[in-house]
Amino acid sequence: MLNSKDRIGLYERCLRSETMNYKKAEWLLYNYKKLKAEVKNIEIEIENIKNTYVGASAINTSQETTGATNKITSTVENEILNKEQRIEYLKSIKKLKENQIEKVDNSLEVLTEEDRKLIELRYFERVPNYKVAQRFNITEEGCSMRKRRIIENIKDILILD
Repeated sequence: MLNSKDRIGLYERCLRSETMNYKKAEWLLYNYKKLKAEVKNIEIEIENIKNTYVGASAINTSQETTGATNKITSTVENEILNKEQRIEYLKSIKKLKENQIEKVDNSLEVLTEEDRKLIELRYFERVPNYKVAQRFNITEEGCSMRKRRIIENIKDILILD
């Protein structure tokens, strides 16, 4: 059984965790469009890397080295390995960003059309709160409360702890 001091400490940790999840959820919503653009740019970068191999020009034996094992390290081989490592790295970053986008899309599916529109205006289009309130014919305070309720409802879908 927890004493009162331990219960208070546990309660405070839970509150901090809930606040952090709320902020993480807001971050994902605010950065939704940016994430989509970043995915497109990563795809462009991967294509650029694939299409720009220097390859074998003139042979420069000063750049070819042999080691104790008599293994020849080719600049062409190094270039291909470096580019493939870079492509794999970019693909992993792209997958993380696509997962974040998909989480936002999934969380929006549970909202009513009106709630979804409020989130789109406030976070994706970055319309100021007072203008969103005017659009929905509610007070600014009512708009903030509604936005908070929506985020509270979807944050567990967006942020899995």
